[in-house]
Amino acid sequence: MLALALAALLAASLQDTVDRAMAGHPGVAAVLDLHSGRLLALSQAATAARRPVKPGSTIKPFVLAALLESGRFDPARRVFCPTRLRLGAHRMDCVHPAVPEGFTASTALAYSCNYYFAQAARALSVEELSAALRRYGFTVQTPEDPALLALGESGVLITPLDLLAAYRRLALRRPEAKLAPLFQGLLDCTTFGTGRLAAPVGLAVAGKTGSSGHAWFIGWPTGRRPANVVLVFLERGSGGSDAAPIARQIFAPDSAPGTLTLRLNQSRTLSLNLEDYVAGVLLGECPTFRSPESVKAMAVAARTFAARFRGRHRAEGFDFCDTTHCQYYRAGPIPPRLRDAVEATQGELLWYQGSPAAAYYHQDCGGSTEAAQFVWPDLSAPYLRQQGDAWCVSHGRMEWRAEIRREELARLLGAPVDSLVILDRTPSGRVARLRVSHRTFSATAFHLAVGRALGWNRLRSANYEVHDAGDRFLFHGYGSGHGVGLCQAGAERMGGAGKSYREILDYYYPGTRAGLSAQGIAWRRLASERLELWTTRPAEDQSLIPLAERLLRDAERRTGFPARVLPQLRVYPTLALFRDSTGEPGTVAASTRGRVIRLQPPAVLRSRGVLESTLLHELLHVLIETRARSGLPLWFREGLVVYLTGGAGRVTSLAATHGRAAVLSWVEAGLPPSL
Repeated sequence: MLALALAALLAASLQDTVDRAMAGHPGVAAVLDLHSGRLLALSQAATAARRPVKPGSTIKPFVLAALLESGRFDPARRVFCPTRLRLGAHRMDCVHPAVPEGFTASTALAYSCNYYFAQAARALSVEELSAALRRYGFTVQTPEDPALLALGESGVLITPLDLLAAYRRLALRRPEAKLAPLFQGLLDCTTFGTGRLAAPVGLAVAGKTGSSGHAWFIGWPTGRRPANVVLVFLERGSGGSDAAPIARQIFAPDSAPGTLTLRLNQSRTLSLNLEDYVAGVLLGECPTFRSPESVKAMAVAARTFAARFRGRHRAEGFDFCDTTHCQYYRAGPIPPRLRDAVEATQGELLWYQGSPAAAYYHQDCGGSTEAAQFVWPDLSAPYLRQQGDAWCVSHGRMEWRAEIRREELARLLGAPVDSLVILDRTPSGRVARLRVSHRTFSATAFHLAVGRALGWNRLRSANYEVHDAGDRFLFHGYGSGHGVGLCQAGAERMGGAGKSYREILDYYYPGTRAGLSAQGIAWRRLASERLELWTTRPAEDQSLIPLAERLLRDAERRTGFPARVLPQLRVYPTLALFRDSTGEPGTVAASTRGRVIRLQPPAVLRSRGVLESTLLHELLHVLIETRARSGLPLWFREGLVVYLTGGAGRVTSLAATHGRAAVLSWVEAGLPPSL
């Protein structure tokens, strides 16, 4: 009986997790026990069981299984993708990063390369491929092209529940040696490929994304027992950017998009809100910036870097370290000008082709930024290109000198050093390759070797000349950092010259779009004497200003506290953006951090009849939180708001005993020792 009760409790908890993850998302989520096949949680049962749709790229693992079983296919053969692919009237171009060495079967699956699978599928007849897919439960019609069938775009349909069952059957074949490239590809998909947003920190997941007008993710954890297969199907969106993060919340309910894990001082790990992380990065990376617009540009770049590279230290059990290997994060009080920049850009990212951009930045480019491929050859990012930067050198060129003793260089390279010669340079003028004695090094490899052994500030950049001075080598260079992306020196000078943060971002990341979503939705500020309203739809939301002003006066009357700050009301246009930006589930109508109130779409709250009560609740929090004594317990602050809005609880009982005035005085004075 106890075991049955525990199983029921776990099932209820899992169903609650699925419901929270899918709140506001039209579509289906389902969880299946990998070993028993029992359905553990399900949302939208009718759609899941009865609606056949195109599987898109989720079909590719089954195509690869058929190819591996045929014996006529070499999974190690490399195929070079031209990115462009037209099949009849269908344009099926690839959007994955460039892979100069070519795709194997595993990497093609990880990056979901359409060209690879369209070509590989021709090793099978239409009949062979159709029969293989039918064995897994796909409904195969008459395909117009076997390549389109292999891409899940024509001649094949499946319901979400049938696809979930198909992936379970596939997962159970994990021990078969001939399918090893397939399962490696599914693991790589969530490690560095299209599904990387699905795997929580510390959990290895095998899975696949799909985008066919709909958005898919299906996968299972590889190191957890018991293991569950998770499916997310959305009516619209992208598998990698929309469905995968929802699956992540189901795999690990505490890994909300708005939180991350940080390793501090190489010792302790903490979980913190994304916006608090961005504030700490600003404190570390640009504490002396004077221009508010350059700080805003840095806030968007730092937030985008966090969104793009979250899980950089996944194998070690956390997202980011606090050093410049990731982003330099400093713990401590955040100056108001830095906090203001975080609040003004809250939730904004840089987007490129529907995904967060690789928002690299550096201290000083020395007059020319560097193209990303010369630092990270595997990174395909056209917006990280080489260009002259007059802003950086408008107040003079940053110059540096350094020396490395011949014996130091010999010790760190493990061999005597006869000579050090620059062989060639990149178009920006930076060193590309060097010859040390008879060994050739890339500039990046040489910099890493010197930095690890002698300190990262010994060679400030790769833009240098070198002179042999007998017992030492003398370096004379310009700039600081790798030179890719935003130049902090140039950004600060652009801001000082009156350029907006969006103009700064456009200059250093050309071709990207800043906004709350891939569509580039941006905040607009409306203000009155008493509060600020930040919205993406000013015409629809401006009516909130008089309502919020009236409720603010009511909150001041109830507390006796005049507003010390200008409350900032930030209205999200969709539930999905609210959830992804704040880390709150869809069941939470609003949340307050300091003076900032984050609110679900007003139309949603009006439909529930809770708009006014929600606003009053959060405005009371602003008045209390902005004057609360340090260390005042959360139970008291939240309970006080409940009491002031007519609710019952511990604080209500305290007010009945000690009086309203006394309870309110504890906000600034602190709780009596007896409590």
